[in-house]
Amino acid sequence: MENEKDVSITQVSASVWQKAQEHEGYNWVFLNRRNGYLRLLKKFLRALKNPKQIWLYFKFKDFYCGDDWNYWWLKAFDNYRVLPKHFDKALEVGSGPYSNIRLISKLVDIKDIYCTDPLMFAYLGLRMTWVSEMARKKKIYASVGKAEKIDFPDNMFELVVCNNVLDHVEDTDACFREMFRVLKRGGYFVFGQDLSNEKDLERPSWKNDDLHPIKLHHVYLDSVIDPVCEDKYKKITSRGEGRHPEQNYGNYIYIGQKK
Repeated sequence: MENEKDVSITQVSASVWQKAQEHEGYNWVFLNRRNGYLRLLKKFLRALKNPKQIWLYFKFKDFYCGDDWNYWWLKAFDNYRVLPKHFDKALEVGSGPYSNIRLISKLVDIKDIYCTDPLMFAYLGLRMTWVSEMARKKKIYASVGKAEKIDFPDNMFELVVCNNVLDHVEDTDACFREMFRVLKRGGYFVFGQDLSNEKDLERPSWKNDDLHPIKLHHVYLDSVIDPVCEDKYKKITSRGEGRHPEQNYGNYIYIGQKK
């Protein structure tokens, strides 16, 4: 079958990772360089053409900030319905400037929110983004850090979120070890990832994409996650349902509970 051969690229050199981070940081700083009220007005006028999106902006009270496919993941995870209604401590790994936990935290009660990202030093300087605004108001704990070395104690969190992150890292095995280390037994793991198969890697523009050096296949992800977590919600989208059908055969949508 097309999608059964594991062709994952799970580790890259430090120099390749650094190059990917430089591209990522430049992209976000460039995209947010003109954040302000005029840009908000233009965003509102565009949104008027989509009443459902307007309703979501008001529901989640995040009209002022940007979005990095976070609403797409919300829908893919069926509004995160399987999650419990309360967590004491939650961590988002690779939060970016907009964050997925910004939406999750409006659906479930989270007492303390932690966000970590290698580029957090840049994100905190952006205007009108969720992470920078919440950190400024001291409503979240934001820190600079790699997923391969999470600077928190063992078993600290009841919820760990990692969506659309691992194609930017240096070593996915190390990332999973760290995320599972800081997640309490019985805690919930929310994980979303674009998937690549042999056909996808035949495209030089995708295989050699500097921004996404890591390529992951669902067979690899199953082998890492299944021994640690019990499935609560899982699906692998078809190519047509995915975010980028031209370069990914699907998306891995997963919520599990640590055994």
